[in-house]
Amino acid sequence: MRRTKIVATVGPASSTPDVLRELLIAGVDVFRLNFSHGTHESHRAAYELIREAAQAVGRHVAILQDLSGPKIRTGDHEGDLSLMLEPGDTLRIAAGNRPGGPGRVSTPYAPLVASARPGDRLLLDDGRIELRVVETASGELVTSVVNGGPLGPRKGINAPGIALPASAVTRKDEEDLRFGLSLGVDLVALSFVQTADDVLKAGALMREAGRVVPIIAKIERPAALDNLDGILAASCGVMVARGDLGLEMPLEQVPRVQKHLIRQTRAAGLPAILATQVFESMRVEPRPTRAEVSDAANAVYEGADAIMLAGETAAGAFPVRVVQTLDAVIRDAESWPSFEHITPTVEATGSPHGRALCEAAVTLAKTAHAEAIVAVTREGRTVRLLASLRPPTGIFAATSNMDVVGASTLHWGVTPVLTPPSHGIDVLTPALQIDALDQLFVSRGLLRSGAVVVFVNVSAELRRTDVNFVTVRRVGETAARS
Repeated sequence: MRRTKIVATVGPASSTPDVLRELLIAGVDVFRLNFSHGTHESHRAAYELIREAAQAVGRHVAILQDLSGPKIRTGDHEGDLSLMLEPGDTLRIAAGNRPGGPGRVSTPYAPLVASARPGDRLLLDDGRIELRVVETASGELVTSVVNGGPLGPRKGINAPGIALPASAVTRKDEEDLRFGLSLGVDLVALSFVQTADDVLKAGALMREAGRVVPIIAKIERPAALDNLDGILAASCGVMVARGDLGLEMPLEQVPRVQKHLIRQTRAAGLPAILATQVFESMRVEPRPTRAEVSDAANAVYEGADAIMLAGETAAGAFPVRVVQTLDAVIRDAESWPSFEHITPTVEATGSPHGRALCEAAVTLAKTAHAEAIVAVTREGRTVRLLASLRPPTGIFAATSNMDVVGASTLHWGVTPVLTPPSHGIDVLTPALQIDALDQLFVSRGLLRSGAVVVFVNVSAELRRTDVNFVTVRRVGETAARS
């Protein structure tokens, strides 16, 4: 069983029924809809095709909505042409939407023009072009080209070291979020998070919309590192978005920050997703580079819950092969489980007895050589905690809550199992509940008859006798005893 999950972005190269089915068979656990591109209509079509493909192959797969956030971009160009910039050229950047031309471009993001100062650096088009701010004029920046090249329309602008006042939730994000929730997305990724308030605002919008799903905070600006504890407390997971992060801070610091983010996120009992240019060369080549393979394997060794593919599956030439390759790399890396052991804090677990029960389940699974841990859960907290403890065996999330099925798909080593309502924790005593799950898992072929399995259930309620238990048993023998 592969424990580290694979997130794949859907795009022109992967939005047909056949390719989606092949991606699922290859091992995709979560599909990402990137709302920086496409329309509501195109995302609706992709969502429906994903659900149909998952049903066809008999898989639970989560759908992650990735909101655009306040991405700073240049505007359109006259004739939609590229501008050729040479070192030493002067380029004016004006606030507004006026089409760009020789020597000038615009940006709809006015706070950049208001915040930048002489001497500041600006990186355009993923860092390919570097500018130095020379002076600020009324409503525009005068810059000098340091590193040039062709500049197309609507290219990203990164402003390392410049304090920007933007909230992570734009007006477009609000509209997109309401749309995604109405579709039924399982997870939402929030771009350019800088403070806990950004996450809390998105959560408030969800409550207004009448549906709340887990929020994954994308760490793309250094300000987020200063506020990491608050962000972790407000969110349900973190994405280490190395692309913008590597442009907003010195590049040599990114590997250290990546390790720090994964370690801190795991200590908070939350999932960490590693993203950006994992197998970038496979957009055009059938094989990744050795450095890319090492990068992906190291993410496994560091304990990342998931690895995300972006352009590789959205617009690459080999979307299925890249997933197959990543699956093989992860499996080999997991055959040597060298990731650091991190014990989640009590705050992350919700209660001291909850952590104790989960730690007991993991210890029992090790000593009894159990083949699986079955966590009975209503809200997914037990599963999240077990995953953060990194047990040597697989984890099943037994739940009658479809929202928990979607959220659990992302967690390390977890296989969500939708159970009938009659197996809910409010209906049966622990003994009858375990008997019912025993029969269900064996009949579905999820566990073999005779396998040793640990069952665990955690609740904050300490007055009830039908919750808070951990037990080990050999499954498939219920019918024989009766």
